[in-house]
Amino acid sequence: MKSPVLTALTLAAGAYAALSAPTSFAGDLSRGKSLHDTFCIACHSPVVYQRKDRLADSYLEVRQQVERWQGNARLRWSSYDIESVTDYLADKYYKIPY
Repeated sequence: MKSPVLTALTLAAGAYAALSAPTSFAGDLSRGKSLHDTFCIACHSPVVYQRKDRLADSYLEVRQQVERWQGNARLRWSSYDIESVTDYLADKYYKIPY
């Protein structure tokens, strides 16, 4: 049987997590730009997004590439960071809905 203190702490932690998390799954474009400009530009220029033979043509494919490369770079971005960079790229370069 759980103690009342443990139960209260568990409920408080859950409430805090729910209130401090982003309210939607959409990312933050300014955060995405900042992360992109800080980490992605170090290895390639934005021209890579405009090539005819680019690897991504849909939002899901852009997200997969962001996940792939942040993993390769061992950045350990949160889902929110990945979503923010994906939204930024989809809006700025790929011109695809997100």
